Amino acid sequence: MSSSQKNKWDGQRETLDDLAEAVHYNHWIYQMLQPFLGGRILEIGCGTGNLTGDLALHGKILAVDLHSGYLLAAKARLKGRSGISFKKVDLGKGLLSLKAFKADTIVCVNVLEHLFDDRQVLEHCYKLLPPGGKLLLFVPALPSLYGSMDKSYGHFRRYALGDLRDKMLETGFQVDFCRYLNLLGVLGWWFNGKILKRKIIPTSQILLYDRVVRLIARIEKYLPRPIGLSLFCVGLKPSRKP
Repeated sequence: MSSSQKNKWDGQRETLDDLAEAVHYNHWIYQMLQPFLGGRILEIGCGTGNLTGDLALHGKILAVDLHSGYLLAAKARLKGRSGISFKKVDLGKGLLSLKAFKADTIVCVNVLEHLFDDRQVLEHCYKLLPPGGKLLLFVPALPSLYGSMDKSYGHFRRYALGDLRDKMLETGFQVDFCRYLNLLGVLGWWFNGKILKRKIIPTSQILLYDRVVRLIARIEKYLPRPIGLSLFCVGLKPSRKP
């Protein structure tokens, strides 16, 4: 790696580091995932490990990412924790090499949008899971919000609920749950990415949102969500027919 590559600014890493401090936001995501988690969890695109430690409360974790620097940060952060292993994997090509782990749950949080061939990744996830296994997806929503921050973070797309559901069904999954989340965040992403043309979410906004996310989550339980900044989807690999 050249010195210029080492010193290259990484907006995604900066945001991951900010999100490491957003403990309430991370716990909000974990609480959504928790009811669907099994005992052998494959976390694809673990980043710097913002969710990995919580996931490990449920059993064995194999946390994978393409970025060596992120994996090093995650290992350092979770040093001494049992039941967690890490592996560098090209998520677009190498997922099927993880078959031996025998995951019963695959967790993919804010990762699928970074992968050019998302349909192939879904197909590989389906092949990795046993009958009854689950794929838990958390992705950015609303294609109309795609702007400067999406480009900076390396997003190929944002998702509409119907499109994500269709891709899940077409790759063999039964969709048990799929809904929009974070209605309030729509305005902030639109203003930052479409009007101000920012490259990343400002640290101050991440920390402010972290202070109010628990209240927002409680309110959203009782409100209709025709749109939202994110989508949470649970796919089930159907059991074999007798």
